[in-house]
Amino acid sequence: MPALTWKYVHLVLNPFPIVLSVVGVAVGLAGWILDRPAWERYGVTSLFLAGLVVLPTYYSGIAAGDVVSQRTFVTPGLIETHRTWATWTLLAVLADGVFAGFSLRQPDDGRLRRFVLMVGVLTACLAGVTGFMGGRIAHGADERARPAANRSDVGTATPAGSRSAPAARGAGSDSTGGRSP
Repeated sequence: MPALTWKYVHLVLNPFPIVLSVVGVAVGLAGWILDRPAWERYGVTSLFLAGLVVLPTYYSGIAAGDVVSQRTFVTPGLIETHRTWATWTLLAVLADGVFAGFSLRQPDDGRLRRFVLMVGVLTACLAGVTGFMGGRIAHGADERARPAANRSDVGTATPAGSRSAPAARGAGSDSTGGRSP
């Protein structure tokens, strides 16, 4: 099982607002065109759920971006672009989610439902662009998964069966208190 990091949480959560927005708008607009109110309500419900899940997705992305931006193989401009698009997407999806919540409380109001679906087109487009921008970020492997040639402990001889040099240094077993000289 992967370690529970902000990057992992964000990678698990981020498909939900994108898929819920795109599928909700597609089904809702199809329901509007085909005069199927149940399909419209499904679309509005999907947009409401996208509004609920967009906050944890955004905040996990902010935390993950701070960690990922410190890696040497990640272009900082990509993260800033993704963060800018994510902020606009957050605002649009939240606003549409609030309207969707009102629409669900008044199921007979077709005008409000269709307004939510029209605003949902914007949110689906923003979510798609934001997801595309995030997909361009090379997330890379964790520190533990890097090949030995790239790690800082290359060339450190350790007896067979003992801990590696970084683990021994981190344990505080030397006179420097765990700090390397």
